[in-house]
Amino acid sequence: MAILSIIIPVYNKEQYIDGCLTSILNQTFTDFELILVDDGSTDESQAVCRRFAEKDNRIILITQPNGGVSAARNVGLSKASGKYIGFIDSDDAIEADMYELLIHNAEQYEADISICRLKTIFPDKTVAPAEQVGVKIYQHEQALSLFLKGELDMSANNKIYKAELAKQILFNGHVYEDILYLSKAFLKAQKSVFENVVKYHYIVRDNSVSVKQFNARYLETIAVSAQIVKMVKAKAPDCLPEAQAFDVTANLSLLNLLLLAGTEVYPQAYQQVITTLNTYNQFIKHNPAVRKKHELAYRLFSLSPWLYTKAMHAYSMLTGAETTKRTKKKSLKVNEVG
Repeated sequence: MAILSIIIPVYNKEQYIDGCLTSILNQTFTDFELILVDDGSTDESQAVCRRFAEKDNRIILITQPNGGVSAARNVGLSKASGKYIGFIDSDDAIEADMYELLIHNAEQYEADISICRLKTIFPDKTVAPAEQVGVKIYQHEQALSLFLKGELDMSANNKIYKAELAKQILFNGHVYEDILYLSKAFLKAQKSVFENVVKYHYIVRDNSVSVKQFNARYLETIAVSAQIVKMVKAKAPDCLPEAQAFDVTANLSLLNLLLLAGTEVYPQAYQQVITTLNTYNQFIKHNPAVRKKHELAYRLFSLSPWLYTKAMHAYSMLTGAETTKRTKKKSLKVNEVG
């Protein structure tokens, strides 16, 4: 039995899967099984996966009808046999020693979750955190608090998990599925280990989920953030301010998308966001968990929704912000699953 199970959902990534798989097979840590879940690809992704599987017996290829990334990961979880579990997206890449570092830290410190950092590679720039030498150990609510603040990266992929923890949780949804899964994982984890070094390369492409055009699925974001508030309030109340601040951020982000797309498209969602933000009125203005830029955004919108909308459009056009790419009028169709 392998020490590590690596799960990759694959859907129409024939151009990129080769690079992803090569970066995994070149790992300095070699005691792993690699579970590829082809989620009903209509291109040559499955053929590429099959070619790799024929050359390396550590690769397990599973095929299924298209059900989305959450369903594919859940199938991978059900098949995984390793002591630890990790996830990778099929168009990303990792540095050669990522799993060696994560496994070493998990074993040495007997941690439920082992974490490194990721950098985001856009077509025109790379955004990477400042690295810092040294390992940090976080107990239960410490790690949850840092995660909700965004300091441990809100991706399932730059982490490994003890299998007995990972298998207790299923992925759900199409947007924020990593965040919901991780919130549940950190609520269960008693100890996490973190080394602030970049080992995961999150590559944003024109067809990435993160830049797909705005559709009804983005409305899931505030349902997820509300669910996180409810879970944290019940199981880790000391972290409630961080969960509520995340809920504020999620609602403001959706507000911006709705304003750019046109509030007439999803009027009920627009009213729901306004109602939720107004319930946080005093919290936003007085709680240090809320970032200053989010407080200022809320204050401006409360003062004048018209002025805020004009400012949002101007900012997006000047900066070429990702939200502009998502909210063109043709975006109102729901994208296919995958």
